[in-house]
Amino acid sequence: MKKRLFDIHPCVTTHHIGQKYILLTNKDTNTDLTQIAVTQLKAGEVAEEHLHPTMEEFFLFQKGDAMMTVGKEQIACSSGDFISIPTNTLHALKAITDIEIITIGCAVH
Repeated sequence: MKKRLFDIHPCVTTHHIGQKYILLTNKDTNTDLTQIAVTQLKAGEVAEEHLHPTMEEFFLFQKGDAMMTVGKEQIACSSGDFISIPTNTLHALKAITDIEIITIGCAVH
């Protein structure tokens, strides 16, 4: 399978902020991946604190600066940073500048 990022129509994220370009969903693979997407948020947009009981989530920051809250820890993130969020872990994301992130979800059983 080959996809070209800019041929994909963006959609609003599940947090109703920013937009994402979905590269792969669980319908496209026989693995435990739930989704791979390129996600873009504008400065000031916030994905409020939440958790995923059946999914691990991974973030690879491509552009911009953000503040990630994982549990009680505040983590400053910028281009090249990678964050791994275990299942059942409260987390939130605030875009300090316009950001672009590769987001990956993986189901756990």
